[in-house]
Amino acid sequence: MICVFGKGGARTMQLRGLRLFRLVVVTGSLSEAAERMNLSPSAASRMLAQLEASLALPLFSRARRTLALTEEGTLFYQQISNTLDGIDEIPLIARDLRNRTRDWLSVVTAAPLANGLVVPTIARLRRQNAEAQCTVHIENRFEIESKVAARGYNVGLISLPLENEIIPIEVMPVLRSRLSVLMPADHALATRTEIAVRDLAEVPMATLATGQRWRDRLEEVMGQSGLRPRIAFETGSTLVTVEMVRHGLGLTLIDPATLPPAAQAGLAMRPLEGDHWITYASLHAKGPRSALCEVFLDALSAHVEERRLVEPGLAELLYLI
Repeated sequence: MICVFGKGGARTMQLRGLRLFRLVVVTGSLSEAAERMNLSPSAASRMLAQLEASLALPLFSRARRTLALTEEGTLFYQQISNTLDGIDEIPLIARDLRNRTRDWLSVVTAAPLANGLVVPTIARLRRQNAEAQCTVHIENRFEIESKVAARGYNVGLISLPLENEIIPIEVMPVLRSRLSVLMPADHALATRTEIAVRDLAEVPMATLATGQRWRDRLEEVMGQSGLRPRIAFETGSTLVTVEMVRHGLGLTLIDPATLPPAAQAGLAMRPLEGDHWITYASLHAKGPRSALCEVFLDALSAHVEERRLVEPGLAELLYLI
């Protein structure tokens, strides 16, 4: 049961009703949602009606015998979607706890850092200890911070500053990476050793959408010089911007920590002129840490040092703190 409070006091709702509501929204079909939950369409319809009655909210408009979200239904879905996702993860969490040993590590980070730092570090750990096990989870910045603080994961890896600095969490800076420009290897700017900010105002850029961290960095760097970027393409994924660059759709800001060597084929990365750096940190819940956290951080440091030794010019762009 989930308990909510409204004008009528405490109201209880069956979790199955909430899950059915979400399935109807996701699939766009009451019959398909009912089938997934092993319900008849009539039983599913009654369950939705009971949910609406308990909430005292009209979730769906039933004009022309079709279900369409009302404005209240849309807002309600936006509020409860993440909560239901978390509830659905409970069996997985329980399974992990049953299977977990002292050789199990759970890491949470963003997708670019997972590819550029976490996966190579885990591969190194695995070579050193074939019994070591690890789960890697991808979350948004707020979820990374809040779930590490709640001990949902052993360690998080994130760029600074934090999204929510009031969350009680231990922050340990681990490395700095120089802000750079990614371009096709045959681009005219690839002949430069550094890229001036003014050069970015003259080329199309492929970047993240407004409000996302890499887009903020681009606008901040150019705004400090009184310039505005020429946005040619937007996406919600840093990894997609790399592919956009590869296909000649524009240049993008990036840093060496998030771009592993295997992803650099056909591309050139040049540092941005000036003192522009990103600091990455590991996040830990307050209190004692898992012993494997320290092993993981040692392996991450070894991975970074190895890259600095074998990749030409990287020693000037990436270093441990």
